[in-house]
Amino acid sequence: MAESPERKWTTLRKIAPTPESAPVVEPTPAVIDPVDPVAPTIEDPEEPAAILIAHPAASTTRLIRETLESFTEAKVYTTADPLRAFELALQRRYALFFLAMQVGELSGPMLYELISKACASERGPRLLPPGVVFVREKDDPRLPDSLARDVRVKDVLSKPIRIERLLESVRGVLEVKDPTLRG
Repeated sequence: MAESPERKWTTLRKIAPTPESAPVVEPTPAVIDPVDPVAPTIEDPEEPAAILIAHPAASTTRLIRETLESFTEAKVYTTADPLRAFELALQRRYALFFLAMQVGELSGPMLYELISKACASERGPRLLPPGVVFVREKDDPRLPDSLARDVRVKDVLSKPIRIERLLESVRGVLEVKDPTLRG
């Protein structure tokens, strides 16, 4: 039995090309990027933060979108389709997600976990998924305890949504304008 691994090794040596017959590959010079390749890339400070809203109710989506556009400098993207939300989440970096607890046939927490897994498996520096705010209907199930304690979950808003509570939930991620000031 001890001879069979040697036989295989000998066979592989015979099959492998010899250094003389192997094609010569010129080494490419290493290009050192002045930016730290391990550090996560920082968004352009001139570009407003992006927010993704995935909710099946157009009225709720509109309320959240218009509130964020009025009181923050964020650029808001919306969809009612969970698959489209997943695609949008992979196309650009978002500062925050607003997800319904139930988006079509997919639950909001499951959609967020899929997005988180996709962010973690991206090439290059490991990216942390952005925070999330879940929007609950009155009859939606409660958020699981493991997810409720997750640091990425910024808040769980129950309908009817109060604008003050909505703005409070994004305050750690976005700069909120004072509604009493004009201009």
